[in-house]
Amino acid sequence: MIFKSANVSTQKLDSNELAKINKFTLEPLKEEDVFIFKIAMCDNEVDRQFEVFSLKALEQLKDIYVGKTVIKDHSTMSDNQVARIYDTELVKHNGQVIQNGEVYTQLVARCYMLNNESNKGLISEIKAGIKKEVSVGCSVKKAECSICGTDNTKDYCKHWAGKTYENKMCYHILGDACDAYEVSFVAVPAQVKAGTVKKLNKNEISMENLQQKLLSIDVFIKAEKY
Repeated sequence: MIFKSANVSTQKLDSNELAKINKFTLEPLKEEDVFIFKIAMCDNEVDRQFEVFSLKALEQLKDIYVGKTVIKDHSTMSDNQVARIYDTELVKHNGQVIQNGEVYTQLVARCYMLNNESNKGLISEIKAGIKKEVSVGCSVKKAECSICGTDNTKDYCKHWAGKTYENKMCYHILGDACDAYEVSFVAVPAQVKAGTVKKLNKNEISMENLQQKLLSIDVFIKAEKY
């Protein structure tokens, strides 16, 4: 599972947005019934954990995230549900090229919550910029090394994310997004800027591969000492 930090901003409601929202309701909501906001969820820039979503993965997440819930503190209790994603888009920042040569692209989600008494405090905090840190949870099937192309969800390669090999920095390219779980308001995101904390998805690491990795760590530490 991937957890990535994100940011929240408010937006205006129009009839088109309301029509999209009502696709998820049992009874039609009116403009005064809802409060909507946007989340800049993730992007294609190499982050501080030396990982990056491929553009294809962002395209996949764009579709997968529609209809997913917004909760608090990654707690999956139903009482922690506060909003729902009703639409997503990829926003390309033309003229802004990132270090891998691509145009900087963000996955942005549009969310709605009920504008009622129980959400009054949360809505005020969003408007005031107090509740703006958000973490998103999703799964990917690939984490490919940028140096050799090895999928590190299945096997370990000899390259270390963040280190430079022949003037090329190593990072992991996250691909084949297969699921999106939720978006959560959190006090402190896992990383300051688009960092990740993840578990390998559906793949077991063999004891032999683990021992090889531990041996590589030992060799690396000794090399650093001398």
